[in-house]
Amino acid sequence: MRRGHRQGRGTVAALAGAAFLLTGCASGQPADTALKASSGSPSSSASPVSSRGTAADPATWTLPLQRYRPTDAQAKTISLAERELVGRCMKEFGVAWKPDAELPKVGPRNMLDWRYGIHDATLSAKRGYQPDAEEQARYEAALRANESRPASSADTQVLLSGTDMPGGPSAKASADVRGGTKNGRRIPPGGCFGQARAALGSATHGITPLVDRLTFDSYPASLKAPEVKAVFARWSQCMAQRGYHYAAPMDADQDPRFRPSRAGVSGQEIATALADITCRDQHRVTRTWFEAESRIQQGYVREHATQLAADRRSLDRVIHTAEDTLAHR
Repeated sequence: MRRGHRQGRGTVAALAGAAFLLTGCASGQPADTALKASSGSPSSSASPVSSRGTAADPATWTLPLQRYRPTDAQAKTISLAERELVGRCMKEFGVAWKPDAELPKVGPRNMLDWRYGIHDATLSAKRGYQPDAEEQARYEAALRANESRPASSADTQVLLSGTDMPGGPSAKASADVRGGTKNGRRIPPGGCFGQARAALGSATHGITPLVDRLTFDSYPASLKAPEVKAVFARWSQCMAQRGYHYAAPMDADQDPRFRPSRAGVSGQEIATALADITCRDQHRVTRTWFEAESRIQQGYVREHATQLAADRRSLDRVIHTAEDTLAHR
């Protein structure tokens, strides 16, 4: 797990969308949110403008397009409802299915926290550009625990993801499952995950392709904004005065010398990260960058107002269905 731009550079939305589109494979693990929206509620009456939040903490800020994405709590509700529906479906086939444990968070608290890079001098004084050590350890331990679980049988894989699941599990499944049935019951299209997502009304946890694409597009577009280019130049000059030579903040973050290492975080990485934050703060890099992307997203909202309103209504239905599913467990 890499910090800052290693995680976010223009790929924030893409990673989220890709994660939602994945089906449960050998482990039987449902696709969870890779990157979550901010904690601000995107109710239908919310204004589609950016929220500045706490000045020093980008995790409290909100981009306009976040109104059309589920909040952290809503994303968790949708994920839990999907698991519940998959479990019910599997039970109908006589299979007691248990999904992998949800992995603990590591690194950014939400989609805005590290979108524009590091900002926590206290953490960087210990970890440079890396995540908190205890968070990282918990994440890796949970990942190892999930990976140590026995692989699901071919029949279970097909029941979860359908007879047309790529990778050939159908070829190894029992004869009835290969034929599309189990214990006399027809396997639904896309398996139990497909059935669950059809019931919820979304295969992507309520994030539509348009919202996903626009959230992806706004990041690289912000890098071309004149005010962002100008503030990057001031940041670069500030860093050079301290002996660090990078053209833009993401270049420091992605310096190959600062990759995770068993030897730990070097003094050079820590010194660079602290200089980075000092120059960011001195020239308001993060705020300028955020405001530029907000302006770009506001333009997207105006341009796609009709479709985004429909997407918001669709998300509301998914959330309502998920809540109703969990209420009737």
